[in-house]
Amino acid sequence: MLRLVESPPPPPPAFEREPIDLRRQPIRPGVTHSEIELRLPVDLGVKVLASAAEERIPVAVWIGLVIESRRALDQARREGQPAGALCDELDQLARVPQPPVPGAASRLAEFGRSLRDDHRRPEPARDLRHPEPLVARVPYPALTAWRRAAIESGQSVDDWAAAALAQLPRARYLWEASAAERGETLAEWVFVHAARR
Repeated sequence: MLRLVESPPPPPPAFEREPIDLRRQPIRPGVTHSEIELRLPVDLGVKVLASAAEERIPVAVWIGLVIESRRALDQARREGQPAGALCDELDQLARVPQPPVPGAASRLAEFGRSLRDDHRRPEPARDLRHPEPLVARVPYPALTAWRRAAIESGQSVDDWAAAALAQLPRARYLWEASAAERGETLAEWVFVHAARR
């Protein structure tokens, strides 16, 4: 007598996401981004391009990180925090990778780690000619906050953004990395640490 033995089906193939490649997707995953054109003074635009290239961050992303970090620092200053001391503390804190946060999106944390990895960031731009206008890619809520901040200061968005970029701060991509590793927006990360002081 012949008995048919049923074998279990093979396990389905495991789903493995590709690692985040900042050359293809240099922006925070899971967030809707908008583009804004900024007409900056030519000398500032050239310095912005050079700074972004030096840090190997696409200029549209670099502009967004610098302006959003400046806006958050300005907000913390209005709440009574000295911006200079807070900025120094945040620079120190951002140099150290943040531990995983229970419940935070793993893809977002991976994005943060990829910002820290020199090999995963794009090659520096070689063409540093100043295009007019420069484009920034930022999360939509941040763009709305920028417009409100410009209105409150009585400036155009271009002038407000130029003032925010003027100091050309370095390593704000590490602030974004720390915020992503913690599952927070850049502004939330600044505010949380300002509140802890």
